[in-house]
Amino acid sequence: MKKQSSIYFTLAMILAVSLACNIGGTAPATESGQEPTAAAEQTNPVATTVPSQQAAGIDGPPGPETIDLTNPVLYIVPSAPAFTFEMTSKYIGMDTTGAAKEDSMAVASAEIQTQPEITQRFLSFSGAFETVIIGDQMYIVVQGVPGCRTSLASEIQGPGMLESMFKLQEEITGQAPRVESGIEVNGFMTDKYELSSENFVEVPGELVSAFVYVARDGGFITLYETQGREEKATAPGFDPNQFADITITYNFIPVEDGSLNIAIPAGCDNQAGLAGEFPVMDGATELSTSPGQVSYKIEKPRSEVADFYRAEMPKRGWTLTTEGTLIGISLVFTKDGKDVEVTVASNSDTSSFVAITEK
Repeated sequence: MKKQSSIYFTLAMILAVSLACNIGGTAPATESGQEPTAAAEQTNPVATTVPSQQAAGIDGPPGPETIDLTNPVLYIVPSAPAFTFEMTSKYIGMDTTGAAKEDSMAVASAEIQTQPEITQRFLSFSGAFETVIIGDQMYIVVQGVPGCRTSLASEIQGPGMLESMFKLQEEITGQAPRVESGIEVNGFMTDKYELSSENFVEVPGELVSAFVYVARDGGFITLYETQGREEKATAPGFDPNQFADITITYNFIPVEDGSLNIAIPAGCDNQAGLAGEFPVMDGATELSTSPGQVSYKIEKPRSEVADFYRAEMPKRGWTLTTEGTLIGISLVFTKDGKDVEVTVASNSDTSSFVAITEK
């Protein structure tokens, strides 16, 4: 039976959807009767406008006056052989003391390539969670939590990481007019197209603005951005009685196939951790390591697992000193004044959970 598993990248997507669903509404007036200007003063750090008279001569002529947002050529996720993706959010408002406050976060990012084998790397919440999938092997590292958790991607129930990624083509439709030309974004010369509420499959509220930037070389969307406003801020640390402006950006960047060089996360390269000293059975799944402990699941009865450690540990210089069956099978081994306990618990008649712990 496939196990349930939290997908950190999906959690990031849920956060992004939550942010996107919150934007909209009418901004309240200030005491002076003027609209706040925080949103209007925002600038996009990745977009640089080229003077319009120069735009036509840079990387070819401008794109079409309108684009069909249902054209699959516009979207590189998930079909491009190799690409990077990044989603960021910016939240601008007032804190509870009345001072201006701004929070920015790299909500999620991904690196995907299909050659020479499928490899994927996902970061979420400013790098707090890192997931790397190489072939069918999955590695998960949580910032501040020692060790590395591993599993087989094929064992995850439900959609995989790539299938769970944000797909812009599922969110927008219709025609979009070109409003600006010759803007450098993500290393590409682009043309800017404006989206209205009619371009969205679902619009949760009044949309302040939305744009896509289409690369002239390749004709794909490399940047999508939306801006909106909450009448009452909902983010932690912001005054809930004041409005807040929200900007969400999605960057899509194709790269040379095979050039991403996605590697096993630091701390996961010696995947068994203590297994250099303590054996891990072939066929282990859900292998997790942390300082002083290794644990995993194995599709074998606990008696067979216990026999494996009774036979293998002495080959590595460990002496069996204590054996018990209070909770599963407990084997305590000693070597050079150090004790370790191997605990084997049954998940079923043919499945066991193994924990090797330094005492």
